[in-house]
Amino acid sequence: MSSTDPRSWSGEPAEFDDYAAEYEGGLDNPIKRLLGSSPDQFIAVKTRWLMRHEPKLRTGGLAMLDYGCGIGSLMRVLVNTGGRADFTGCDISTGMLRQVEKRWPVSLAPLPALAPQQGARTPFADGQFDIATVSAVLHHVPVAERPAVYAELGRVLKPGGRLYVFEHNPRNPLVRHVVARTPIDKNAILLDPKEVRHGLLDTGRYDLDTDYLMFMPPGLAILRPVDRTLAWLPLGAQYVVAARKPG
Repeated sequence: MSSTDPRSWSGEPAEFDDYAAEYEGGLDNPIKRLLGSSPDQFIAVKTRWLMRHEPKLRTGGLAMLDYGCGIGSLMRVLVNTGGRADFTGCDISTGMLRQVEKRWPVSLAPLPALAPQQGARTPFADGQFDIATVSAVLHHVPVAERPAVYAELGRVLKPGGRLYVFEHNPRNPLVRHVVARTPIDKNAILLDPKEVRHGLLDTGRYDLDTDYLMFMPPGLAILRPVDRTLAWLPLGAQYVVAARKPG
């Protein structure tokens, strides 16, 4: 890959290409394996949150972008749990995008539209999407380049569109321990929700809210109500910053 490869951030190789074929959501880490038996259990925490806050995901009719979609896990888990939308995914790693095609449940939903990114930039039109998600992506983006990501996400959202930023919570000591020992996160720089909120407001006008997720092991369904009760407490393993663009 050349130093000007468009799949990369700032000309650096799209490192996720090296992990694409065998990517399993960080479950090579033994502590993470103790908390959940499959990557989908961790992702389902986010998709359940999304479907509670976006009821139309149960009926269809929304245009949804998953920015930095990787192997398409967020969209795939949404579909497997009854989510319906006009899905689109983009990523700097063409290797990851090829895995979306291989792993997609075509019997349940059409394959998403897929497109490579050129750094932060996407090929989509202004105001194309009702919803955009960016899940566990920003900690892989160099700090100086994150404003370009916030600006791009705002550009592709419709007036009144909603953006959902899911990230690892650096206030959680177990998260820091796991990230520091997970190969795919070797270059990660975790970010606090305050950075996300300020970054968004530096590039546009939004109504913002923040929830904290994943206080309990994702595989224990009986404890899910505890997570919802504690959504205000800034110690969950994950957080989501919800941003609504003015109509």
